[in-house]
Amino acid sequence: MHRELSSFDIYVIVKELQQYTGSFIEKIFQLNWNELIIRLKNPATKIRETLFIRNGELICITKKQFDVPLKPKTFTLTSRKNLINSKISNFNQLGFDRIIDLCILKKQEEYHLIIEFFSNGNIILTDSKKMILIPLINQKWAHRTIARNVEYLPPPVQINPFNLSYSDFMDLLNESKADLVRTLAVKVNLGGVYAEELCKRCQIQKNIKISELKKEDLNKIYEKFVELLKIFKDEKFNPIIIKKDGLIQNILPIDFVSYESKDVERSKSFLKSLEALIDTKIAPDKNHSKPVNEIGKLGRQLLQQQQAVKDLQVKIENKKMEGDVIYLNISVCEELLNEIRNTIKLKDKKGKLEEIKNKEIVKEFDPQDNLLTVSLPDINGISHEINLDFRKTAAENAEMAYRSSKKLRLKLEGAIESIEKTKILVKNSEKNLTTKIAKNEVTSRKFWFESYRWFISSDGNLVIGGKDAKSNEKVVKKHLKVGDRYVHADIQGAPSCVVKKRDVNDNEMEISEKTLEEACIFSACYSKAWKQFTESQAYWVYPEQVSKTPQSGEFVKKGAFIIRGTRNYRKVKLELVIGEVQIGGEIKIMGGPLESIKNRSDKYVVIVPGKTSKSEMAYSLGKLFNVDVSLIERTLPPGGSSVINFKGVKYEKGRK
Repeated sequence: MHRELSSFDIYVIVKELQQYTGSFIEKIFQLNWNELIIRLKNPATKIRETLFIRNGELICITKKQFDVPLKPKTFTLTSRKNLINSKISNFNQLGFDRIIDLCILKKQEEYHLIIEFFSNGNIILTDSKKMILIPLINQKWAHRTIARNVEYLPPPVQINPFNLSYSDFMDLLNESKADLVRTLAVKVNLGGVYAEELCKRCQIQKNIKISELKKEDLNKIYEKFVELLKIFKDEKFNPIIIKKDGLIQNILPIDFVSYESKDVERSKSFLKSLEALIDTKIAPDKNHSKPVNEIGKLGRQLLQQQQAVKDLQVKIENKKMEGDVIYLNISVCEELLNEIRNTIKLKDKKGKLEEIKNKEIVKEFDPQDNLLTVSLPDINGISHEINLDFRKTAAENAEMAYRSSKKLRLKLEGAIESIEKTKILVKNSEKNLTTKIAKNEVTSRKFWFESYRWFISSDGNLVIGGKDAKSNEKVVKKHLKVGDRYVHADIQGAPSCVVKKRDVNDNEMEISEKTLEEACIFSACYSKAWKQFTESQAYWVYPEQVSKTPQSGEFVKKGAFIIRGTRNYRKVKLELVIGEVQIGGEIKIMGGPLESIKNRSDKYVVIVPGKTSKSEMAYSLGKLFNVDVSLIERTLPPGGSSVINFKGVKYEKGRK
């Protein structure tokens, strides 16, 4: 199961988090680049809880134990410095957006830990004035920047369904040219899951066009909409976990008629039931890419433009209304303006000015600032506060209001035109992304170790190796650290390999004999031995045994190193596996020993030295995994090979 937390989910989460108000923050750990845990202690009950946050995806209370990294990252250090031993004073949802604001007090200082669940997500620490102390990710849009020493600004305001009146709701529906479910999801801001549920409750087809609905249908939709909101307003939450064949399909904060026939398990807390998603494998999304980021950026831009249009429409109506109201009360306005102009000409005018200020019609008057605000009734007797220029006549003030309204209308036309252009850009970007996905041209996130040969051992250690003399030199000089191991095949023309005492997320972990065995296989497979033998020897040593300093009269060429002391040899079989693995939500093609891949991948092929050329094998496997041939070529050993086994794919040799 994987879906984004909706604004309604955040609404419930914030309500449930209120029970932890007053808790103290004891510890903060950043598990990897996108996961954070905060240890809380309730001073009244002495109970400790762990708040788990996965950036942009998940927040929950958990009892799980985590292996925490020994070396804290910069975000962790800054958060600890400001938040350890501080007290949580409140949890807020910003507007009706997918943003949670943890208000935190430390002595006399106030801090905010702001957690965003839209776009790529973010976790942002700010001071009391909302100046950013540190963000998890630096981000920049046209209308907001997330970076240190910048004021935190939330995204454009979203429609809050709880604030919609009957007429507002009907206006949103009647203005829509889309089908019912899309209108409810986007225009009314219910989100996809709750929009579909509302359609089910109304027993109306979700794909029906709004224009095809009858008035009684629209009234029924509004009636069910109000009923749905009332559940949240009254906090009648009834969390459910939907399962199928023992696997979690969804976790929801209230009963859904959409799932009445499903295997439903009840829970007392939505916040705690979400704990089940911590270890859930999320299907890798190849859309984490530049095209998707561009679509997200354009989507935000479109929201901002649409909000600007709404603001302009309000201003246009207000200016027109001002002109109408001034003309409706023109004699009263003209009398007041004449009195003010005559008074200003007087030498002793203090008393007269006070009289004007005390008039019932006058709300604010300061001749030095050219400020005059009056209260005038409209045709329905409703009073409106209007600013007048007392140096002009009442008619001139009314004409000024009308001219402003006309100027704003021209601006509105330009804004509407910009929206249409942005919509075209979004459509083109989506079309472009669809094409790229079909051709598998979407650029995924690149990790630093992809500059080398690499694999992840079955125990989780990162192993890297050089591709040539230059990268051999770099692998050792830059990446061989205390606690790591150096591995090399016992043949000239082999890569220098480093077994890291860390995983891909830079978490420390021990190096096992099994990992060293796999690293020796890796080193031998990518050596010249692949072209000559079916078995080979490789060895491992400690970092302090590796040197670039030769004995007197000796020479060490680029990419080569001197090994001093005992070498730990392993005889290995030349057999390599090429397969798809998931790293940090990205699909990668990895080449490594069978043990390192078989439990990590559902799609792989096993190869040994053979007669199929490297280019022909790359073509076949590229077609098999639906990736660019160059990605396969990087993982293949030197020389020819043959496929002896495969899983999850059907290997076909040659360029068919």
